[in-house]
Amino acid sequence: MSEVLNPVERRLAACLCDPRTKAPLERRGDAFVSAHRAYPIIRGIPRFVDSDHYVESFSFEWNVHDRTQIDCFREDKPSEHEFIAKTGFTPDFVAGKLALDAGVGAGRYTDVMSRWGADVVGVDLSYAVEAAQRNFRERPNVWIAQADIDALPFQPGTFDIVFSIGVLHHTPDSRAYFHKLATLLKPGGVIAIWVYPKHGDYLIRQRWIPFTNKIPKRWFYDWCRWFVPWAQSRLDRPLVGAIRRAFPFPTHGLGVDYDILDTFDGYSPRYHDTLSPEEVEGWFNEAGLIEIARPSDWITCMRGRRPTLQGEFHKESANSAVLDAKV
Repeated sequence: MSEVLNPVERRLAACLCDPRTKAPLERRGDAFVSAHRAYPIIRGIPRFVDSDHYVESFSFEWNVHDRTQIDCFREDKPSEHEFIAKTGFTPDFVAGKLALDAGVGAGRYTDVMSRWGADVVGVDLSYAVEAAQRNFRERPNVWIAQADIDALPFQPGTFDIVFSIGVLHHTPDSRAYFHKLATLLKPGGVIAIWVYPKHGDYLIRQRWIPFTNKIPKRWFYDWCRWFVPWAQSRLDRPLVGAIRRAFPFPTHGLGVDYDILDTFDGYSPRYHDTLSPEEVEGWFNEAGLIEIARPSDWITCMRGRRPTLQGEFHKESANSAVLDAKV
């Protein structure tokens, strides 16, 4: 491989492959080339897809809110706190490891992992990669690519860590896409995910999606920018209480832009799956992972490890206390 400039790209060199055929990829100037086709590098970002397909809402929102949730541009650290709760990762655990952020968005969790010393590959099907590249182009331990989780340009067994927080439920098949990610773990590698739970506001939003997803993105976003401040200033009024029960909207206390973003994000995607903890645990068992655990009381966050040795097995009793934790 020639002309490798980014240290993470150099580390990936032997693991890159054509997303569809799995033939080796070689860097040639401003493209990655296999025996079958070339994938251009545009504005510093390798493009392994030809469009953003079904995720245009994310292309829109993360380029409008490119820094809203990024801790390094804020005075607090909400993304770091949430990331720890949903993965159980620590700086000591991730430092020096090669990690995949599957569904990077603008990079809120890539920011955390790269600050902690991991080499991070951030991929996204949407044009959110433009925002992520702007945010992290000066970090030598971050490499951003536009790619589909359904067909990623990496050989099986590439990564020490794979994480996908708040992403898989926005794909056409949450379970199938999880299994695509699990195959990318090295022996001993760890995967951590969080998906929408099958209860409460998530179920209410799911019923709205067939309607709200069809509204032009700019129109719906402009409405969110009007509605959220209007409603938040009237939370003590019975009418607003009734609206909130029928159309849940957030009040995080992290700034009105944060809540406008979350409202748009919650109602605009094409796909909005909801899962039970049992379903998610089942995926991990199907993938042959061990040490399956829930790091916190977010009931559909889960992590597991790929065995290092043939014959290593899941010790059910060691995990039951964590998996039985109540909300």
